[in-house]
Amino acid sequence: MGSTVTGRISRISRISRLSRLSRLGRIVPLAVLAACGDLTITHLEFTTWGGSHIGLSITVSGGTVEYDCAEGEILEPIRVVDGRFSALGLHYLGIGGPAGVDRVHPRPARYEGSVSGDTMTMTVTLTDTKEKVGTYTLIRGGSAHVVKCL
Repeated sequence: MGSTVTGRISRISRISRLSRLSRLGRIVPLAVLAACGDLTITHLEFTTWGGSHIGLSITVSGGTVEYDCAEGEILEPIRVVDGRFSALGLHYLGIGGPAGVDRVHPRPARYEGSVSGDTMTMTVTLTDTKEKVGTYTLIRGGSAHVVKCL
């Protein structure tokens, strides 16, 4: 009889601990979320965006860009805060003929813009000269319509 009572007390003790842990499991994530501060920061999902004269593929480390007679690389994750983003990368100028894209002499670039629903507006600026490459409108899942240099 003593072992039966001890067994019941042990089970009750385990159930009580599990109940406390369960409550803690619901409270701790809320506390962590509250401590995060700005929860509006998001990353773009890993997908493609396309539009006239441009295509963008989002990757873990940033993205790859293809536009008329040029290519680009976004070298950091694209974080969207309040619908806006800005990320650094490289721009590779296209050269006509068999040379294709000049990957030997990349130019530093800033890719910035906004996202609203399935539409993105992105401006590409060369950071060494402040020259604007262009402003583009892209659609999530859309096809890139680019012209290759010949």
